[in-house]
Amino acid sequence: MGVFLVILGGIFWAVSGVLAEYLFENHYSVEWVSFYRLFCTGILLIIISLRHFERQIFTQKSTLMSLLIYAAFGLLLTQYGYFKAIFYTDAGTATMIQYSAPLIIMLFLCFKEKILPKKLEIIALTFILSALFLIATGGNLSDFQINFWGLFWALGGAFGVAFYSLCARHIIEKYGIFLLMGWASLIASGILFILLLGKIPFYPFELKAYLAMAGIIFIGTIGAFCLYLKGVEYIGALRASMIACIEPVAAAFMSYFFLKTQYSFLELFAFSLIIISVFLNAMKRKPKID
Repeated sequence: MGVFLVILGGIFWAVSGVLAEYLFENHYSVEWVSFYRLFCTGILLIIISLRHFERQIFTQKSTLMSLLIYAAFGLLLTQYGYFKAIFYTDAGTATMIQYSAPLIIMLFLCFKEKILPKKLEIIALTFILSALFLIATGGNLSDFQINFWGLFWALGGAFGVAFYSLCARHIIEKYGIFLLMGWASLIASGILFILLLGKIPFYPFELKAYLAMAGIIFIGTIGAFCLYLKGVEYIGALRASMIACIEPVAAAFMSYFFLKTQYSFLELFAFSLIIISVFLNAMKRKPKID
């Protein structure tokens, strides 16, 4: 069940990236997409979780501080960093770089527990990194070109993924996914509003753009994050973050079927490596470092 939830969440994330790139190509700003994604998600999830308001989330200062940190360095850094990276590069490149998150999580957990990674984890991570290298460079270092800000924001998003994967598990168990995600998203939108000094762009109504935004909110955010975080409860942060690498594969298939994008043999080989890594992580083992 945990593996299935994480895979489905990864597919939903892929939808979000494709729709976001569509908006950026049509001159909608990262700030507009990020703010309304967080704000609308927060409002909707809080409404959904109204029946759970008896479990007060603001009663203790330590809990409130954890929520603020999670909102700023988990949700906001992940979502804004990812969209900013797409803006400076493209959805594929941003997604590939952000999937360095499993390496970050593995190194942290191994350092924390003072143990070495399991053999399957090392093999799966090697496959993932090899696949990302092939997709990003085509197997040729001279073809790998990316601007500084694209790399900066994509890596920032990767750290955000690692952070919320590691820190969200216990608060989810205490307050539930919808309540936590609702307040965290609303707080994150408030933090972004303050950082932007209230200067959120305004655009006239356009049906296609607003439908794309709705897809980002309902499919690529509410659906993706809730499925992923629920999967973390079952299988742990490390396996979940690595299995979620199905996202770039899903994005590739959607690009092929909807945008008629063609892929080289090396790219198809890289996709197969990612799929193999998913199965390796789905194999039963004793999750000592999860």
